[in-house]
Amino acid sequence: MARLLAPEDAQSLIEVMTVRWAKYLGKDHFEVSGRAEPGFVELSVALVRDDRTFRYDIEIRVQASARDKVTPEQGRDLAIDFLGYYLDLYFTGGRDLLLPLDFQPYQFGEYTVWARGDVRNPMLDEMADQIIEAGVPLAPNDPRHKLR
Repeated sequence: MARLLAPEDAQSLIEVMTVRWAKYLGKDHFEVSGRAEPGFVELSVALVRDDRTFRYDIEIRVQASARDKVTPEQGRDLAIDFLGYYLDLYFTGGRDLLLPLDFQPYQFGEYTVWARGDVRNPMLDEMADQIIEAGVPLAPNDPRHKLR
């Protein structure tokens, strides 16, 4: 697995995105990473609320091989272009346009881009994990004891 973006390139992309969508961000910020695998590149972007109550993970994949006539660099650029296109729609649409949980194909010019997204609340996830880990004892007369 090769890194899709050098750390300084990822930081530059974050800065460009922050400026471009500054009026929509409020207390949110971007995180960016990516990888290049044989046959595809993947760009991973997260829109994260500073208080950890919101996280929108976005993954974009582009097939990149000689057969697809797309180099990894072209695939990276295509993924970044699709991200810009999607985020324009997302922010101007009031954040209502969400990507599906499973990768779906999107025709983007002459190329097909695969994308998915997942919205979570990391703080609630962590709290739920703590509750589950602590466990809640059942009352002695609870009917669920009979299910064992």
